[in-house]
Amino acid sequence: MFRILSYPLIILLIALGITEIVPVIKWAVGHYMVYKWVGAGMAGYIILSILRIFNKNLEWLRTFSHELSHTIVGMMFLRKIHSFEVGEGEGEMSHSGGLRFGAIFISLAPYCLPIFTYLLLFLRELGAQNSLYIFDIMIGFTAAFHIGCFRRQLGTYQSDIRSMGILRSYLFIFAMWTLNLTILLLSIRYGVIDAYKNLAVEYYDQIITWWKMAMKYISTLL
Repeated sequence: MFRILSYPLIILLIALGITEIVPVIKWAVGHYMVYKWVGAGMAGYIILSILRIFNKNLEWLRTFSHELSHTIVGMMFLRKIHSFEVGEGEGEMSHSGGLRFGAIFISLAPYCLPIFTYLLLFLRELGAQNSLYIFDIMIGFTAAFHIGCFRRQLGTYQSDIRSMGILRSYLFIFAMWTLNLTILLLSIRYGVIDAYKNLAVEYYDQIITWWKMAMKYISTLL
């Protein structure tokens, strides 16, 4: 039952995400110099990957971030973590059962949650103004790393995706991609805390606007 009911919620998240990300991207394009250090970090990661500077441990690190995403989100949903194992190209995390509501977030987190980038976004809040460019470089570097992880690990062969339903999984992942990209772009402008606050207000206002439009349309049919 929850799987069926989750579709309207995911579609709503996609609609909200697309509505909000378009003006954010337009602003970013018009003020691209604000993101120059983020771009430098992403370029640095790409160059190091091409030169194979850290490729010896890259596969292990990808697996580590995958299982760590499961673990962190599982703890956020109050799961008891039983084990956390990481090998080169394979890993496993087991946890206690719980509410079905959190299952899709826990299962699909490695495909849409850039955990290292988010960690740096929150640490950036503590940095001095003249050192923010250092955080921005590392944010860009980790964002590029996670994009590589998503591209490499995302596929219908993944048991996480199959267990949640392929269509539902891809819709959810796309919704989270738009949300996370919006948060990232806004965080460089305002800081991550204000980015969440602003986005929450925008989402709320948009939902109210759509609700009023729907009620007005229904009233014309009665």
